[in-house]
Amino acid sequence: MTAGERTRGTPIPWEARQVAAMERFSVKEAHDLLRGLFGPRMARYWTDFTLSVLLAGTAFWAVGPLGGPSPLGVAAFAVSVLAAYRCFAFIHEIAHFRAKKSFGPFRMWWNAVFGIPMMVPVFMYECHGEHHNRKLYGTPQDAEYLPLARMAPSNIVGLLITPLFLPFFGPYRFAVLTPLSWCVPRVREYLYSNVSALKIDFEYRGRQPTAGEKWLWRGQEALCLAWIAAAAALLAVGAVPLSRLVQWYALFVTIAFVNSLRLLAAHRYLGDEDEMSVVEQMMDTVNHPRARLLGELWAPVGLRLHALHHLMPGLPYHSFPEAHARLVAGLPEDSAYRLTESAGLASSLRRLWREARAHKKAGTLLPRTPLKEAAV
Repeated sequence: MTAGERTRGTPIPWEARQVAAMERFSVKEAHDLLRGLFGPRMARYWTDFTLSVLLAGTAFWAVGPLGGPSPLGVAAFAVSVLAAYRCFAFIHEIAHFRAKKSFGPFRMWWNAVFGIPMMVPVFMYECHGEHHNRKLYGTPQDAEYLPLARMAPSNIVGLLITPLFLPFFGPYRFAVLTPLSWCVPRVREYLYSNVSALKIDFEYRGRQPTAGEKWLWRGQEALCLAWIAAAAALLAVGAVPLSRLVQWYALFVTIAFVNSLRLLAAHRYLGDEDEMSVVEQMMDTVNHPRARLLGELWAPVGLRLHALHHLMPGLPYHSFPEAHARLVAGLPEDSAYRLTESAGLASSLRRLWREARAHKKAGTLLPRTPLKEAAV
């Protein structure tokens, strides 16, 4: 299948110059330009994440002494949000390098100090491999994708509203459904099929854990349940004031909202629910190379160069700046890779909204149900 052909559904509306650039693009040539950049440096991961955790925790605690709504309290809250958001983004790296033995201890550390307390244990992102599978990307088997540019604009709005409800998901998933699932097999099947994946496609159905994964998943569920029980007990006896619970809710909502903006800007979402080649995936994804420091705030740990990531999913985040520079310098100016660049977050959001409205006006929307869940 060439870059301009599709096997079924409504063809992706690539422009002529995009089709020509895609047909000329060589993944091998791009890969050759990046030699020596594929080895993850574990010291960088440990240092970056651990410092981010310490900063997030310190800033979260400082909100109280600084007076909450005061300017300094608000500043501390903003720092806690951005630092915690950066911590969260490391789950993406863990998903890609989970097969490496060197990532085993880091994975456990991330889960212990962040994943479990935030009720997003690592097993809930096991589905991420499907998002990079050539046969599954952009299809109903991809938990992280909806053809939003070809759906009603209300789906975009839904993704931005969902963060208000996400803080309730963890307690419901781990404090209600988890213990119930230990006794009722039918609930356990529902648990893993419907509420055990970080997703934006509400219709996505996850898999059951393998024999080797069963107790690992259940162990993480039990730890989340224990964490919720401990937090509830501390709140009940007054050891932790209710104001901290409100602050945690605000933290979670803000992180989820920023991540929703990032998700909307990460892809063009032009898929027709058919499989895509690596080059088509790259073209359906967006790089934000400008304003690097600002980009690291709303799309941390390499996520701002998302087209690069889909082109080379085995590239560690700390190599992204050098990899992008090499590709820009080594590939032709009319390379398909250069066509993935966006002027910024606002530009990407406007383009997605315009394309969704244009399809609605033309009556060419894809028949999908409204968006009801959001992810990483």
